[in-house]
Amino acid sequence: MRDLALVAGMLVYLPIALRYPAAGVICWAWFSIMSPHRQVYGFAFGQPLNSVIAVATLVGWLVAPGNKRWTRDAVPLLLVAFIAWTTIETPFGVAPSYSWVYWDRIIRIFALVFLVFFLMTTKSRIHALVWTIVISLGFYGVKGGVFTILHGGHNIVYGPPDTVYSDNNQLALAVVTEIPLLYYLWVHTEKWWLRAGMLVAIVLQILMVFGSYSRGGVLALTAMLGMLWLRSEHKILYGLLGLAAVAGGLQMMPDAFFDRLHTVNSLNTDDSFQGRVNAWIVAYRFAVDHFPIGAGFYAPQIKSVFNYYLPGEAAHAAHSIYFQILGEHGFLGLSLYLGILVLGLRNALIVRRQSRGQPGLRWAYDLADMSMIALVAFYIGGAALSMAYADEYLLIIALMSQLRQLTKPETVAQQHQAVHRRRRRARADLEPEQDDPAEIPGQAAARGSNSSA
Repeated sequence: MRDLALVAGMLVYLPIALRYPAAGVICWAWFSIMSPHRQVYGFAFGQPLNSVIAVATLVGWLVAPGNKRWTRDAVPLLLVAFIAWTTIETPFGVAPSYSWVYWDRIIRIFALVFLVFFLMTTKSRIHALVWTIVISLGFYGVKGGVFTILHGGHNIVYGPPDTVYSDNNQLALAVVTEIPLLYYLWVHTEKWWLRAGMLVAIVLQILMVFGSYSRGGVLALTAMLGMLWLRSEHKILYGLLGLAAVAGGLQMMPDAFFDRLHTVNSLNTDDSFQGRVNAWIVAYRFAVDHFPIGAGFYAPQIKSVFNYYLPGEAAHAAHSIYFQILGEHGFLGLSLYLGILVLGLRNALIVRRQSRGQPGLRWAYDLADMSMIALVAFYIGGAALSMAYADEYLLIIALMSQLRQLTKPETVAQQHQAVHRRRRRARADLEPEQDDPAEIPGQAAARGSNSSA
């Protein structure tokens, strides 16, 4: 029944995506991040339903009236340059046919991100996309937290299969990146029962990170909670609550979890870490030898490439967003990529500055604050994971570009003027019309008779 309900809902949503492409972006993001088509059984399992929504959204956007203008910001320009560079260099990689398959998958992620630059232009649309990210990843975070409690932490939590979040480490980092957005929604939610549910969801997602046994995830979680505590207004209360949640989660975890974390103290003998170091060496050497291009999408982990630089070693993924980009797209690709990451943080800082002290923009200030924490946590955790093309953090970066435009002083002034004009028109419509005596024949005749007298 799940597959029937999902397909029926998608068919109902298709005309909505065609008519309102911004709504199509929300549904597309849901399919892209949560992958609900991998949570069903029957004929719909694994089908490219997200592609159907994507096509409907793109068609609706293309045929919609009005100018197609993106955010006036450097981020979309850098993204265009990055996509162009990776497209140009792929035919010159070590295995073009292999890399083109991944290029096809990744270009769809960038297509979704680019529509954010065009369509997520209002507060309500931005909030809708934030809710979509939180619900999509929060589903796996809460589910994984419950799973960790039921199994006493003895079983590792994994994400949905055949997705960018399928690996336990990748899901852990994605959930850590999502928690600050959930905290933002918690702060700006008034209903007590919904706030209580969000608080429970935060605790369960912290437990899920422990249940993933991901060292990088725990590192990112520690950094994120530390930054979240520093930015909170009630440091003592939130500090005690955070310590209670973390201490309770650690108390529940078995010895195997702590043995996993203790391997950080013996990295020289840890095969997993040594495999990552070998992958970093391969990525750097290939980028130097083939400057300015790289090996192509996911090509550095091909055995022939790996063993050319490290004979006899087992091929290993980069497990670092930075070395992943360096090995796949060279120093030029890495420079463009780092520019995108830095500008995402810069835009968040600019939003904070533009909205500071303005009651009507407190939501924008808080959202930029939490987005900055989310991005920093991802950048830290991403240093140990191959998640360079994850859609979650790219959507956050795109939202920061839109939020920067919405909070510009001239944009805010224009919005205030538009509100005042609407209010004046509304008052004018409510006020009773004054009759002009000159237009009333009876009064005109009376005036004429009086003057004759």
